[in-house]
Amino acid sequence: METWRAKLLESFPDLRAEIEDPETTIYGAFMELNAKCQDAHDRVDDFALTAIYDFAAWCSRQKEKDLWNAAGVSFYEHIIDHPRALRDFPRWVPPDVFDQISTLLQWRMGEEEFSKLKARYAQDRLKATS
Repeated sequence: METWRAKLLESFPDLRAEIEDPETTIYGAFMELNAKCQDAHDRVDDFALTAIYDFAAWCSRQKEKDLWNAAGVSFYEHIIDHPRALRDFPRWVPPDVFDQISTLLQWRMGEEEFSKLKARYAQDRLKATS
């Protein structure tokens, strides 16, 4: 079993059928996680959010292009469409990952909205380290 599948299955045994399906790609898995993430934001389920964002960050830090690319284009690029996820973005996305996906977010959001997110991200991260 691929490492990403094993890691995802460890955190989300309820997705076993999807994860173990050989037709499921990492891109498809992130589409499932996007829906779970939106729901977890709506329910303020920090346990689920931690697992989801930790997996996305792990993928973002891998050398294999399919993993970091899928995290960017199938997860982070779309999770910002959810108002609560966008509001909480600085809390859940580590600085190294934010830097890595900034160009993608800027393209997706537009310059003005991205500038607002970037300023809020910097402010929230500063508060977190104080």
